[in-house]
Amino acid sequence: MHVKTLCLGALSLADSTGYDIKKLFESAFSHFQNASFGSIYPSLRKLEDEGAVTCHVEPGDRHPDRKRFSITRQGLQALVDDLSHTPATELVRSDFLVMLFFAHLLPTDVVQQKLDEIEAHYRMELDYLQSIRSDARMTAGMRYGVEQGIAVYQAKLKHLGKHRDALLASHHLPPSATQD
Repeated sequence: MHVKTLCLGALSLADSTGYDIKKLFESAFSHFQNASFGSIYPSLRKLEDEGAVTCHVEPGDRHPDRKRFSITRQGLQALVDDLSHTPATELVRSDFLVMLFFAHLLPTDVVQQKLDEIEAHYRMELDYLQSIRSDARMTAGMRYGVEQGIAVYQAKLKHLGKHRDALLASHHLPPSATQD
């Protein structure tokens, strides 16, 4: 999905700064989409040029001036159009799975550390999603996404627990030794 569409989605919830949108990506969206400041701000500028959002500057006394963006009717229609044409597919990208694919090249202590890190990450994401699951402001679609995220992280933790010992015991074997 394009970052512009994600920004429009965030702005459909509330007027926001680029920082606010980034925080949304790091929290509520974190288990299914991400975007960096380097992609959010250019997208907001393009959306403003296209008339999909407006921007006003909030002067700051104790902080720098902030640009607050609002979605326009045209932007809302663009969001609806994009969402209507979004294919019902999922793409999983995982740096962790790439690392694990080549874990046989790493020392055991590094693989153990990475497994510990990913387990902590899964638990942190699961805890966060469980903490927001009862938010009364969520729509049915939002709640579905949160509940799916909870189910996915629970399944990932279970899968990791089931395979951790085997990963550590056999990760160092060369590929030719594991193929039969």
